[in-house]
Amino acid sequence: MKKFMISLVAICATLFFVSCGGDSKTPTKVEGDTDTTDTGNEGDKTDSDSGNNGEGDTTPSGDTDADTATDTDNPDTATDTDNPDTATDTDADTATDTDDPDTATDTDTDTTPENCELSDLEQEFVGTWAMKIILRSASTTSGIGALAGTVPSVTTRYLVAEIKPNKDCKLDFFKKDNQLCRTDNRTGDSSLTKGRVGFNDFDGSKFNTVFFHWKPYDIPGHENDPYLEIAENGGEKTFKLNKDWELRGAKMTDPSTEKMIDSDNDERIFDHDADTHPAFTILFSSKLASGQMYYVQRLSHIFTSKVVSEGKIKGNVEWTDEQYAHSATENSNLAAKKETETDTSKSVFQLVKVDDSMNCATLLEKADNGEIFNIEDPNTDVPHNEYEN
Repeated sequence: MKKFMISLVAICATLFFVSCGGDSKTPTKVEGDTDTTDTGNEGDKTDSDSGNNGEGDTTPSGDTDADTATDTDNPDTATDTDNPDTATDTDADTATDTDDPDTATDTDTDTTPENCELSDLEQEFVGTWAMKIILRSASTTSGIGALAGTVPSVTTRYLVAEIKPNKDCKLDFFKKDNQLCRTDNRTGDSSLTKGRVGFNDFDGSKFNTVFFHWKPYDIPGHENDPYLEIAENGGEKTFKLNKDWELRGAKMTDPSTEKMIDSDNDERIFDHDADTHPAFTILFSSKLASGQMYYVQRLSHIFTSKVVSEGKIKGNVEWTDEQYAHSATENSNLAAKKETETDTSKSVFQLVKVDDSMNCATLLEKADNGEIFNIEDPNTDVPHNEYEN
């Protein structure tokens, strides 16, 4: 009996580790910061594209500054200009964006030069797109958590994106309004492991609107690397979003090289969603453990696909997911260390060209009614359950 109870605790510790899977221009980007606006960054503060031209997160791209139009020098104020500690960054859709990678919100430079010359192929992609991203992963915890084995997780993201020239007249990908429309999750494949991460359904949740985001050209030394690449070969059109990075709960200058957070004492951790708790807050619900988690998450994505018909793109997502749960997490069983493996073959996405008036409310209504998207979820082994949104 004692061994059984230990196993249950281990399972609880494993469950919360789920995958969530941006855009920006300076080192630290937030894609869609809702609390404040930071201009020093070109990356996205939420999963969307802010400050940069790039979820998948991230709340995808589409860039408006997170919460305010301008930024002051004080990281604690709602608007931030040159201070990396500010909560929001406007790079894209707001008035201005500064060069500071530490701002919490960052919008992509959403201003399009008047006289950009695009090829006929590029012109075909210009416009507004609805995007659905399905991310598959499996997580195990260290120590006692190993008794619970591996727990699968499926996270689904919805966003509205805009493809258009960036300030350098290069075709780029932006999250509209610098946010993700919604993030859903289901975790576990048995009665003991079933659970759900609540990204959308609690007061004060900012998962879809607050985050740092870097597009490839926001990484130091990669200023000339494109985010969006399209090509045509033998009549087949291909679409690729090169590696971007998304971060919540901590500050980094170069997410592609910096060590991941692994201690409560790491000075890079900060109250990213401004709710008086360390790092970033999400909820976890299951039969065995529930509560708020305060965590740091770093994601990367590469979207590779082809045009399957006019106005429709389908492909796979190669991605990584790293998480650290702060010890202040309400339920100590959820503050465990974990290792996550992602599955590109079962991580898929679809882009569908839509009217420019499309917004999150309309997208979600149509998606929930079975309209817009026709991509199949390859993860039928992870059942829908009472814990899912």
